[in-house]
Amino acid sequence: MAEILKVLSAVLPVFLITFLGYQFRRINWLNREADDSLMRVAMNVLLPCLAFSKISGNEAIRQPENVWLPPLVGFSSIAIGMLVGWIARQYATGQIGPKARTYAIAIGVFNFGFVPIPLSESLFGPNAVAVLFVFNVGTLLAMWSLGVMLLHGELTSAWSKVLNAPFLSVVLALIINATGLYLYIPEVVIKSIDMLGRCAIPMSILLMGAMMKDYLAQCEFRSAFRVCWTSIILRLGLLPALMIITANWLPFSVELKQVVLIQASMPAAMFPILISRMYGGSPVIATQIAIATTLFSLITIPLWLRFGISFLDLKFIGQ
Repeated sequence: MAEILKVLSAVLPVFLITFLGYQFRRINWLNREADDSLMRVAMNVLLPCLAFSKISGNEAIRQPENVWLPPLVGFSSIAIGMLVGWIARQYATGQIGPKARTYAIAIGVFNFGFVPIPLSESLFGPNAVAVLFVFNVGTLLAMWSLGVMLLHGELTSAWSKVLNAPFLSVVLALIINATGLYLYIPEVVIKSIDMLGRCAIPMSILLMGAMMKDYLAQCEFRSAFRVCWTSIILRLGLLPALMIITANWLPFSVELKQVVLIQASMPAAMFPILISRMYGGSPVIATQIAIATTLFSLITIPLWLRFGISFLDLKFIGQ
């Protein structure tokens, strides 16, 4: 019971801040005109600062297996998820066109940033967060390569999206961490980066909540019952089980097992909404899946985390 309460204490603040963002949009305190500028600041400044502060000087990232293996596991996790979604796409959507292709992508891409980062920090500590950022190098590569190929078949413009500020900040931080150059960074710079990084998650989650208010208005869930329930079964049932079993079977480090457990419990991400808009998919399908799995994950996240720490022989902070 104590473990369930610890998980809930880590999960509920994320959903509370999301709900605040939803309400801020409803009363127009956080309007649509502010979204683009705030998201640019979050993606190009705050998240890179957070990644840099967690990776540079981190002992766990000096282990070779925590540098090359997490991106490979991240890429594979997204690829297998998309494959499962591809197999189920026609049954779930009743067609094989853009809606079906969007379904496959939305099933494959879990929420790999805004929710897992604070959960990893509160449940497992800074080493898990550092490995999570390295893991996400692979998820980004899979999303902008396999995801775009499924939707559009064209990769030239997609690859430029991979080379963004969060991605490059992880690469830079890994180089600085491996070479020991972080020892020569002035303390005032380190503190400034850390302060900016601490703003990244609250701002991003508020924005996510505000955007969910907009997305909900676009969706008619009664006509998409099969899309929603199959996405819940696959994204919150089958795929978490596969990821956790794999983490137990393969020789992962403790930190990578922690990251895989957190990511396995996550709902579908919001990013497929953006990709589907850019490359001729169905943003409505991606929205329905993201919202249905996010709401239902309030129940499944604590259950998977409680099962996973026992199955993988892990411990939360303080245990």
